[in-house]
Amino acid sequence: MNCPACSQDMSAQSFERNYGIRVAIDICHPCGAFWFDRWEDLSLTPGAVLQLFVVINDNQPAQRKPLGANLVCPRCRARLALTQDMQRTTRFQYWRCPAEHGHFITFFEFLREKNFIRPLSLAEIDKLRQNVRSVTCSSCGAPVDLTAGAVCPYCRAPLSMLDTAQVNTTVQELKAEEAKRQTAARNGMDPDLAARLVRDKMTVNRHWGCLGDTPFRFEFSGSGGIVEAGLSALVALLKQAD
Repeated sequence: MNCPACSQDMSAQSFERNYGIRVAIDICHPCGAFWFDRWEDLSLTPGAVLQLFVVINDNQPAQRKPLGANLVCPRCRARLALTQDMQRTTRFQYWRCPAEHGHFITFFEFLREKNFIRPLSLAEIDKLRQNVRSVTCSSCGAPVDLTAGAVCPYCRAPLSMLDTAQVNTTVQELKAEEAKRQTAARNGMDPDLAARLVRDKMTVNRHWGCLGDTPFRFEFSGSGGIVEAGLSALVALLKQAD
């Protein structure tokens, strides 16, 4: 599949969706964006969303470029329509196919859609100003001078951070799903079930033992992007668990 924005080949990566089904998500690494066929993003499990965190962190483009205004559907070649939407209280945008084949969304807007990032509070902005003078806008990559304000002067996006409360909620959902999976396995008739359950339990305990029950937090002290700093901290934790 060709990217709707840059026309380069997209890479397909498999993720788990609900009911044990797997789905291939198309990713353009140079543009830092996903193509989701119809409803694919709504059916991803919490574990798959955490996997996408790793993909976003490991494939951030070195230099972000504007996507342009003439994006086309990779299925039917129709011009994609820029669409504004809202998830809870968070506004986000994407480009959708008028024939409903799917939609194209940047990494940053995907995190907004899933309610994983939020604008900084006034207290957080004041604390940030005490440590750094400028940061990188996570939406467009432009520099933001904190002495002049807390909104990107180019794309007008407010400075945002990874919402640690939402990350912790997702981790808890993933734990609950794993518990349900093991319960379902116990009801099976597989002759090797006992051995596999012991092995799986050891693997899961090791995984969650690394994550622990301490809420995920991160500190920002550099001059890069705040969302990116939070993602890097979370991905380092997830990779340690693996």
